[in-house]
Amino acid sequence: MEKRKIQQLRVRAIISAAQDLKTPSQRIDFKAMGTSFFCIFVGADQTILDAVFELANDLENKWSRFLPDSEVMLLNNNPDIPHQVSDATLRLVSEMKLGFELTQGLFSGKVLGELIETGFANSRSNPENFTTWKAKEKSSADLSDVAIDQAAKSVTVPRGVAIDAGGIGKGLAADLMSDYAMQLGAMGVAVFAGGDVAIKGMSVEAAGWRVDISNPNDVTKFIASVELSRGGLATSSPMGWMIGNSHHIIDPRTLKSSNSNVIQATVIAQNASQAEILAKMCVILQASEGLARINELGVAALLVDEENQVHTSENWETYSC
Repeated sequence: MEKRKIQQLRVRAIISAAQDLKTPSQRIDFKAMGTSFFCIFVGADQTILDAVFELANDLENKWSRFLPDSEVMLLNNNPDIPHQVSDATLRLVSEMKLGFELTQGLFSGKVLGELIETGFANSRSNPENFTTWKAKEKSSADLSDVAIDQAAKSVTVPRGVAIDAGGIGKGLAADLMSDYAMQLGAMGVAVFAGGDVAIKGMSVEAAGWRVDISNPNDVTKFIASVELSRGGLATSSPMGWMIGNSHHIIDPRTLKSSNSNVIQATVIAQNASQAEILAKMCVILQASEGLARINELGVAALLVDEENQVHTSENWETYSC
């Protein structure tokens, strides 16, 4: 299959940065990974903007489950065999294994089959692209059994397990894109990838980067705002992708769409990929249990329940503005 290029265009952002930009900045907007990206840079030239855009393109081609020749699907469809992969995919798999540990298995590599069966096999942005997991099989293996050989730069996925970049791919892409911009000489950057945000370096305002949290029932309105000087933020909701009464966040305990009282979770963590993992955990768990785990981990979260009540972690006010 010919690798598809990301179409670069202007999009309306659901998450907004501060509009009163007091430091000269640059911005690019585009579609990638089935969502809207926008990146705001401080002290970057066109070369940096182009390089970051191309990195997003490259990561989608490596990680998409809708492309049979992506590194992710080559791993999934050739189980029990070590395969050399890029540094980016090594990082992806490492973050996924960490997510499995942090969430006590709620971030799982065992739900791709259920996603496909529930109707989420096709790409939303390009429906002609679809997921083909030829090696699907029941097994007792899980993400902890995925082997990484850093020296050989190889990954071995056991039979019955499937790597699905999904939400974590967007968060990690934001992390890697922001890192890359700084390496190339930007003074600061905020990468917004759908509901995920990665922040590095100088901001356009002295107080930091302002991020507005959308109302899950009306994305044109906001329920909270935070200011971040570094790190990552992710917002997850089962309402983001639904087919009939089913949604795309599968509870590995039931192998069905999660059925908690949380309709949206926003998490602030040390990077966007970890924030994304923990936001998914909070959507799967009941609000009280999710907040308890968030407080144990020392990160921050804001949850909205099915009665539109807002629940915050012990340290949320540290970031609130």
